[in-house]
Amino acid sequence: MEKNWNSDTDNRRKLKPWHGIVLFGIVMLSFYTIIAWAQMKWGMYGLALTELYLLFLSIFAVKLLKIPVKEIFPLKKPKWRKTFGVLLMWVSSYALMIPVTMSMAYFFQEEMFAVSEGLNEVIYSVPFILSVFISSVMPAVCEEALHRGFILKSFQSKWKNKWFLSLLMGIIFGLFHGSVWRFLPTAVLGGVLTYIMLETENMFYPALFHFTNNFLPSFLLGLSGNAPQTEAASEILVQQGIPVAFLGVYLAMACIVPFGFYTADYLLRKGEQGKEQRYIKSNSVLISLIVLTVLPIILGMMIFIYGLFFDTNSFFSVYI
Repeated sequence: MEKNWNSDTDNRRKLKPWHGIVLFGIVMLSFYTIIAWAQMKWGMYGLALTELYLLFLSIFAVKLLKIPVKEIFPLKKPKWRKTFGVLLMWVSSYALMIPVTMSMAYFFQEEMFAVSEGLNEVIYSVPFILSVFISSVMPAVCEEALHRGFILKSFQSKWKNKWFLSLLMGIIFGLFHGSVWRFLPTAVLGGVLTYIMLETENMFYPALFHFTNNFLPSFLLGLSGNAPQTEAASEILVQQGIPVAFLGVYLAMACIVPFGFYTADYLLRKGEQGKEQRYIKSNSVLISLIVLTVLPIILGMMIFIYGLFFDTNSFFSVYI
């Protein structure tokens, strides 16, 4: 590895954290100037230009520093086991973010639904295939090149702890989306994406996760053909508030998260030389997973029952 960074035959530089910080600063400065203007003027086409701009900055920085592209954007043939692990990790992340997002919407209905409606209005302003390409394919490539590529690699030159890096990159990914109402969900997703990259060292897997996260919810909504009904339901929820009972149901759904994350992580690690191969490492791990699985079910049921009998915005009082 040392030969890759400090070869006597070329002028390559060693990537440092300040390189990533400077590039991220340029990106954020651009967001509040040319990027914001482009997206307001051209909508989805402005978003496409934004993604291409991010990819250009990432590759330009690598070329400027004379660092081999493969070292910053490692891409290898995917394995089915790890691919399934990434998809399972997305399902687990989605199950975690639903109660988090809906809890935020419970306290800040107008702000959260305004963000959601604004995004949907832009996404559905172009034909479906083009929308998928711009909103799902391009971010999976361009944003990952920036975050899990250049910025993460710059931080890895100094910090090695995967939990610290996942937290740091999660915060950066949350800030990158430029909205206080989207910060927490995107920060969590950024942390998970970083963890996947650190475990696999293959850009394919975080790109797959990113694509799935952007594509599948919109695809299912479009497939159902219930966009107008969804907008009408959102208006009702904004006017009357989210029933507490709903929060209980969403929280109970998070019961799949502990075993989901653990199994996904096992599939990402399995088969790697020098890494733990056993599924359950110890009885204490199994007990912890069971407790973390049962806890959201119990809390969810308690909140659901409370919502049915004591919440003025309960399902029965709103919809019957």
